Amino acid sequence: MDGSDDKRDQVLKAALEYRTELVAYARSLLGNYTAADDVLQEAMLVVVKKYDQFQEGTSMLAWCRSIVRIEVLRAKQRYQRERTLAERLLDDATDAAFEEFQTEKRHNEAESWRDALRRCLERVPERGHRVLQARFTDELSYQQIGELLGMTIEAVRKSLFRIKRQVRSCVESSLRAAE
Repeated sequence: MDGSDDKRDQVLKAALEYRTELVAYARSLLGNYTAADDVLQEAMLVVVKKYDQFQEGTSMLAWCRSIVRIEVLRAKQRYQRERTLAERLLDDATDAAFEEFQTEKRHNEAESWRDALRRCLERVPERGHRVLQARFTDELSYQQIGELLGMTIEAVRKSLFRIKRQVRSCVESSLRAAE
């Protein structure tokens, strides 16, 4: 065993004598026992790699604490990156689930509305159907509808107003009853 191996062993042995204090220090910074143990292991690896940087006559505990502090910061950065990614993934999954729910809800609401409208339109008398078809399907003017169905413009206007009000009221009632 040469001098450098001997110094490494002495530094590691001295550092391990402070294991309890170093773990307590890491735990106080992290608040997590498992993470503190992991940090201490990483710190001991650094002690082994950098044993030659330890200066005789200085405090081994202070030197090791500075290494533990750096490893705690690295651990926190790793944790933050992992946590941030996990949180983003969770947020994305939550958003997707909510959007899917909302889409399904809107689809169901639209389907309910269409069904109610279909049922309510079935209640409209034949003449009312012809007025609605002429106005909304054929896109005729009030005057053209009047000429086609033998009605005055005022009668067409009133008829459309009443039919639309009747259908709207029917649809709203149907949807309320379905809730």
